[in-house]
Amino acid sequence: MKAVQLQSFEGVKGLKLVNISRPQPGSGEVLIQVKAAGINYAEAEQIHGRYPTFGKELPFVMGFEAAGVVVEVGSGVTQVSVGDSVTALVSSGGYAEYAIAQSQVVIPLPKGINFAEATTIPIQGMTAYTLLKYLVMPVAHHSLLIQAAAGGVGLYLVQIGRLFGIKNIIALASSDEKLELVKTLGAEVVINYSKSGWVEKVRQATNGKGVDVVLQMSSDRIGEESFKLAAPGGRIVLFGSKNYHATLSTEQVRQLIWQNQTLAGFAYPALPPAQVAESLPEFLRLIEEKKLKLFANQSFPLAQAPQAFEALLSRKTMGKVALTP
Repeated sequence: MKAVQLQSFEGVKGLKLVNISRPQPGSGEVLIQVKAAGINYAEAEQIHGRYPTFGKELPFVMGFEAAGVVVEVGSGVTQVSVGDSVTALVSSGGYAEYAIAQSQVVIPLPKGINFAEATTIPIQGMTAYTLLKYLVMPVAHHSLLIQAAAGGVGLYLVQIGRLFGIKNIIALASSDEKLELVKTLGAEVVINYSKSGWVEKVRQATNGKGVDVVLQMSSDRIGEESFKLAAPGGRIVLFGSKNYHATLSTEQVRQLIWQNQTLAGFAYPALPPAQVAESLPEFLRLIEEKKLKLFANQSFPLAQAPQAFEALLSRKTMGKVALTP
């Protein structure tokens, strides 16, 4: 079968299209014929050696997630059948014509969505839903700041935040087109962070108080400024691969102490299984009831995996970038 391997930590230069043997499902596993595989920012870090490989050694097939059709099941599998359309976190790598997944993490496709859209569910969608449910909603809040609001996770955060009843959602994005989109999805205030004066606009949107909850996806300059925007008694949540190597400055620690703020980290794959089991049906119900829009507007064939990464990193995309065998 065709697959995209990472053969060296040289960025997109390390990605190679190869022919390898089709994997075989073991006990408790299913084999999925991949129709679409999603690309995540964590993988953009991984190809440079800046993100864990979770025990895999070079060369290995890339891809955390995939959507497609079950074509074979291993022994002991009862909840999934051959012919089912599914999406899942995959263990053998999703950038391939076939991929292996543990049956317990396989998600049936909600009606009315395509395979590329389905790749937004296992990581981006569930990250947004569970982050808001467990780290934002228990906190008294009036305002929520979302970085990269037109990205894969950000688009979900805006929509789910609105469904959860958060009224003052402040969305940051890098172009007028992106701002227009997140405005239609429920953001109360939209601000272009690529233009000067954006920090003051956030303060104005909170009447000078600061933001009750800052969702910080990046620890770069935008992240540092967002950190400062937290209100007294507010919460700052670090998540995503762009914070993986972040370090707190003395100034930030002093801010946390003297402003009585809390700092939290979040990684959806590390959630207790009980919370995942509780949240997944709730999240899928929102999709089935068409209360959420799924965005996967750009797809590339496997042979163009480097171009797909370049499109993602250009910040010109909105929503999911997918590969299609």
